Amino acid sequence: MARSIEFDVERLLGRLNILEGTQIRYASRRALTRFAYETRQQLIRDMASNFDNPVNFTLNSPRYDKNIIEEPGALSLRLFINPDGGSKGNSPASYLYPTDRSSPGNEVYLTRFARGLRKVGVTTKFPVPYKSGIKVRRNAYGNMMPSQYNTVLKAVQKSGSTIFALPNGNPPGSSYGSARGKKGFLPPGIYQREGRLAFLLFALLDEPPSVAEKFDYLGTVQQMSTSLLPSLLRDELNKALR
Repeated sequence: MARSIEFDVERLLGRLNILEGTQIRYASRRALTRFAYETRQQLIRDMASNFDNPVNFTLNSPRYDKNIIEEPGALSLRLFINPDGGSKGNSPASYLYPTDRSSPGNEVYLTRFARGLRKVGVTTKFPVPYKSGIKVRRNAYGNMMPSQYNTVLKAVQKSGSTIFALPNGNPPGSSYGSARGKKGFLPPGIYQREGRLAFLLFALLDEPPSVAEKFDYLGTVQQMSTSLLPSLLRDELNKALR
């Protein structure tokens, strides 16, 4: 949901004289550009300090429009979180939304993988990768490799595949044993079979898990606009008058 922050130049700087009035639009454009850059850097720092080992795709997600919108008596500039997932599939604007204190809820984002499982009729439950699993391939950040998500989604649809889903746990009379060597009930999940053992790849939850609110996008932008924008405006106006 878009939010706007509005400022009146004369409330920030005081009443402008005639000469200042001729340069304030130019100075405001430059100040807004500097403000957007500095705010983006602060948002990146917030992410780096508040999230656990965030990937570069997340850290690079704060964005701003290069072009300032000019209207009679007003200038505006848009700041936003990248809405494009690209080859990653899940956009930062979507998966960061529940972690933002400004958002109304904190249920985890339904990923492309989860949507894929629903689309092909495997399960409507919520898959959570078992990151410490023996058969889980992890990247440098400790997350499941994107390629394994694709492999699992394709394999779980095939009859007789070594990768299979148990949306309600293993069926009665199943001979599967867990990766820990225990036979009997396996909890709902997606597994990879090896011999008579089943290794957990994804847990399947009835309800979407909640995530901690670790990020305050709107609060950071508001704080930066209050503390930084007046000084940037005055600095750029002084430069324009030299």
